[in-house]
Amino acid sequence: MQLRQLYNMLFDHYGDQGWWPGRSDWEIIFGSILIQNTNWRNVDKAIAALFNQTEFWPANMRQLTTDQLGTLIRPAGFYTRKVVTIEAMLDWLANYNDDLTLLRRQDPRQTREELVALKGIGEETADDILLYVLSVPTMIIDTYTRRFFKRFGVSLPTNYQTAQKQLLAALPNFTLRSYQNFHALIVAVEKEKYSTADWQDLPWGHIQLEWKQ
Repeated sequence: MQLRQLYNMLFDHYGDQGWWPGRSDWEIIFGSILIQNTNWRNVDKAIAALFNQTEFWPANMRQLTTDQLGTLIRPAGFYTRKVVTIEAMLDWLANYNDDLTLLRRQDPRQTREELVALKGIGEETADDILLYVLSVPTMIIDTYTRRFFKRFGVSLPTNYQTAQKQLLAALPNFTLRSYQNFHALIVAVEKEKYSTADWQDLPWGHIQLEWKQ
């Protein structure tokens, strides 16, 4: 089966995911930092506290001291490290006058390079922001993605960008919305934590993917 056919099957089963969760692009950006190495249950508490204080407007967030920011995001865990990353993100956004339109017009390769150069922003977080905020069609290679494809006998390359290129090549002419939904669908599947027996009973449980390395 082609990867696009599998996507269609998942979409028919789960529907449009309307993802990434967030009331604004700013919340998605800073939420992508807060979610690192934790779960949404913990992040939701930090997001609520930070939203109530700043509504995630960068100008409002810059008014917080480092200690105040740390207190607000403490429920997300690793808060000392995440404070540094959030402050680095705020400094970077200031270079663009907090104007996301400027970033959307910029070459996404340059934007990605700048993002991964920020302390605490890895390739996965950078691609979260590119895909769900800056409208750049791409695939996110996270633990969910690797585990999902492993179920179909596909071991993605260890190198992030090599794995990403393979997936992008397998999905020609995919729309931005489809890329956004595909990652969300992968997360939805993997959050179910299907046992091997349960997996076999799913509509896609016996599918063999056609795959080119």
